[in-house]
Amino acid sequence: MNTVDQVKTHLEFYRKHQIAPVCYDLKDMQAHMERRSSLYLKLGLPPIAFRSAKVLEVAAGLGQNSLYLAHTLPAKLVLLEPNPSALSHIHAVYEMFKLVHTLPEVVASKLEDYSSEEKFDIVLCENWLGNSRHELSLLQKLSNMVAPQGALVLTTISPIGLVPNLLRRFLAVYLAPLNDGFERRTEVLAQEFRPHLDTLKSKTRNAIDWVQDNMINPAYFGIGLTISKVIEELGDRFEAIGSSPSFAEDWRWFKALHGPFRQFNQHFLSQYWSKAHNFLDYRESISVRDPHLNKILEEKAIQLLHAIEAHEEAHIHHCNVPDCVDQVFIALQEFLDCAPSHLQSAIRSLIEVKENMEFAIKNHRLQKMINFPALFGRETVYLSLFSSRKN
Repeated sequence: MNTVDQVKTHLEFYRKHQIAPVCYDLKDMQAHMERRSSLYLKLGLPPIAFRSAKVLEVAAGLGQNSLYLAHTLPAKLVLLEPNPSALSHIHAVYEMFKLVHTLPEVVASKLEDYSSEEKFDIVLCENWLGNSRHELSLLQKLSNMVAPQGALVLTTISPIGLVPNLLRRFLAVYLAPLNDGFERRTEVLAQEFRPHLDTLKSKTRNAIDWVQDNMINPAYFGIGLTISKVIEELGDRFEAIGSSPSFAEDWRWFKALHGPFRQFNQHFLSQYWSKAHNFLDYRESISVRDPHLNKILEEKAIQLLHAIEAHEEAHIHHCNVPDCVDQVFIALQEFLDCAPSHLQSAIRSLIEVKENMEFAIKNHRLQKMINFPALFGRETVYLSLFSSRKN
């Protein structure tokens, strides 16, 4: 019997295994609230932006992130979440929440099935939308729910920042073969990658949830919604106003920013492409590089993603595995060839894991690695956009 997951979406995966692997440690509620406040401040949304506003959060998960939103006292807070395993947690989270807050309206529905006659001042959707044509149509639906002059908050992915975890995903197939079953794979991979995660001093998610969502979830390969794709899809209806991490400097004189000279999106993208290589290693200081070289680097990261996805598919269907392994090694080497030479820690880590990949393929375990365990990219990029519509 084939025990490999054949589901294609996050929701199908969560429902099949009755999980909601997005739980944060809320023992220190003040720290949690400060983290969320810090995020929204970087996105240009201070608490007063939410106060008395109509707010919609799509794919609200366990509701933990919405606690900050509720505490800012919006006039209306709607939480949209279709996963039954998450819905029960939302109610439990609010029962234990002692700070003054607006009680949310919880809607057990997929975005596809949800409609609202009223527009929302702020619409948020974290860590869900991917790059499929269907999900891009949902991005359009989200954007149409934003009131004129309102804000849209999304999470995007840096393909360059995704590279370290893509390589962990490649190794996962050998450390815990796909036919081992969900529980066994969770146990083994949590044990293998917990030391890697422990290098992240500010992490808030446990190893089991991280493994299930990143190393096992079949929908993982479709998460690559990029900043450039969002701006392309939304066109001139929205203007990028902030991100976390923050990378866009704007030294232009505000008095010149009118009419055809505003160009917020164009400037934001130019800043992104000149700094995109910085997403590879979260430990590095920020530097500037030729945008053309970074566009090539991102293309190589996307090619590596496709090669590792094809490699996993080959294991599922028991065909062409050696050829797919070769393609992964070729894609990784091409990425390395395009990486900026000053990112020495990252390059050493990638070379180390490349050497270890051969050992893992043969022995289904890892040799001791010195550099790679601490390499994580800035893979998730929060993005805030302002609706330029006036009515």
